[in-house]
Amino acid sequence: MVTWLAVVTLNVDLGLAVGVVFSMMMVVCRTQRVQCLELGLAEGTELYRPLKESRKLLQVPGLCILSYPTPLYFGTLGKFRRILEWHLRLGEGGKESPKPDGLPDTVAEPVRVVILDFSGVTFADAAGAREVAQLVSRCRDVGIHLLLAQCNASVLETLARAGVLDRVTPQQLFVSVQDAAAHALDRLICNSVDLTRSLGI
Repeated sequence: MVTWLAVVTLNVDLGLAVGVVFSMMMVVCRTQRVQCLELGLAEGTELYRPLKESRKLLQVPGLCILSYPTPLYFGTLGKFRRILEWHLRLGEGGKESPKPDGLPDTVAEPVRVVILDFSGVTFADAAGAREVAQLVSRCRDVGIHLLLAQCNASVLETLARAGVLDRVTPQQLFVSVQDAAAHALDRLICNSVDLTRSLGI
């Protein structure tokens, strides 16, 4: 409709240009409004769904599964950073990060393993890939084990060029959230057993 009105009131060339610019602005605005979704296990299945859809979804203490269903580029990396900092408590100097809009007021117990579901990240630019590389380093520094799930080939190539694959092992890359969650549960169980033994319980 915007293109049609611009063509009618201006001319064909300017009308088409207005339509292209308007479409680009709409894409940017929509990616800014997308929320990062925390996932939980649907009881009796192997499916992980957004927690806000139902109260019957299961959460594993110490495990955080986040789905970011939008392209990761210079226009969205700020919001991506703020959301991840809040969920993982990665505020500077130990301070808690301010709560982004649309998220619950509190976070559960400290996260020990985080899974990033990148199935909705259709593309990433160099700035977005560098943000992921920095996130990997920050998680490692605070003892959070980060896993990446369902990265498409082009996104994985961009991440590799940014040095992300120099900071994660192939064992931290998974083709599905289910596989990543199974690995995370094994890791949490092993850590719990090791802690119990060290305490002599």
